[in-house]
Amino acid sequence: MIIQFLKRCTAAVIAISVLSTGLMANAAGSDPAAQVYSDSEWDLPALDGEQIPYDQYLSALLDVYYRNDSQAFVALGLGTAEDAALLYNEMLDSELLSMEIEAILGIECPEVLENDLRALMAQMLGSVRYAVTGCELQADGTYEITIIYEQMIIFKPLMELYMAVVIDLYTTWFEDYVSAPSEEDMMIQILAALCSSLRACLENVTYAEPAVTTVSIEPHNGVYLPNMEDIASLESLLFDTDFIKY
Repeated sequence: MIIQFLKRCTAAVIAISVLSTGLMANAAGSDPAAQVYSDSEWDLPALDGEQIPYDQYLSALLDVYYRNDSQAFVALGLGTAEDAALLYNEMLDSELLSMEIEAILGIECPEVLENDLRALMAQMLGSVRYAVTGCELQADGTYEITIIYEQMIIFKPLMELYMAVVIDLYTTWFEDYVSAPSEEDMMIQILAALCSSLRACLENVTYAEPAVTTVSIEPHNGVYLPNMEDIASLESLLFDTDFIKY
């Protein structure tokens, strides 16, 4: 997903919109025994062998990318705990880069705010609710993996809270324009407001009722790997990204 809003004058809206995009970004690294599937969004280690527990395989990948949990990843021979940590951290770093905060706000992001935002994004990803519950072989030779999930309601309350905070900031600045902070300081305060708003929403996050979706595992050059369109659909189901229109 690519969400495009207005530019710096609507930075408050942009900051949330970009936060909701591409919740799984580029990652690299795998165990030498595992094959790697390269896609525009994923570099996935693939299992070798005739009897593949594909539901466990998908669950292990999701656990690494969302929860930073390498237990199943290691148990299935996809790599070491260090490999999984590398995948997770590179994904998270890439996600931060994809937000292009510095380009949007026109400032160099202070390290303390960058670290804060990174930690909050990790918390948000780690708070998703899903469970891989089944695997069925289809007539066309693909495998259909069943996932039960509860959508996290995060972006609607985040947008509402963040916009209220930013409007208060704007009102304060322009009521006494002579004493208003510099443009750079304004942008820093806007970014700090995003962090504080996201933190507050994560502390009170709610979820929708359980629902069911599926992800297909398909053959690619002798190995089976997740269908990328299904993965994108899963991402949109785990978070209320449909709230943000573009």
